[in-house]
Amino acid sequence: MDRFKEQIIKKQPTNKDNLTRIFIMLAALALAFAVIFISLMFPNLFVIGFTLAIGAVYGGFYLMKNLDIEYEYIFTNGDLDVDKIMAARSRKRLITIKVNDVTDIGPCEDHDDGGRTVVMASAYDPESQDYFMDLKHASYGETRVIFTPDDEMLRMIKTSLPRSIRNKVDVPDRPEDEED
Repeated sequence: MDRFKEQIIKKQPTNKDNLTRIFIMLAALALAFAVIFISLMFPNLFVIGFTLAIGAVYGGFYLMKNLDIEYEYIFTNGDLDVDKIMAARSRKRLITIKVNDVTDIGPCEDHDDGGRTVVMASAYDPESQDYFMDLKHASYGETRVIFTPDDEMLRMIKTSLPRSIRNKVDVPDRPEDEED
């Protein structure tokens, strides 16, 4: 029987994301006003200038929309795929993990990479618990994946972990609604 679980989480905007949005919009508006001002000096180019100004504002909205990020975790028979979805229109595979190759796992209290390659796929949500997984990846070398799984995803991952670290994952074996 195949074991499959899919989870999508939305990344909460950070202060850096909010500042980037403000900067993009201000830059787009400044560019639009500059193009319109310059096109007013050359009346025969006003239509082209106005079109370019609309394009600058649209480009700003397009770039701002790319800051809307979701992460998708797909667990299939011991493999965990982590994808990044930007603006609900573009998907990028961040990493594929063979869960039985994981060397350490646990709740992530700080984001110390310890000299490893870090794959950040966290929701940045203070109400959710982030977890880390350390492993030696074929492409990235020593890697730490930081992600925000729900309890059901953790249960699926726990079943494929090596026995030596399986007990580090503190999640009930059954959902609370099934326990009597």
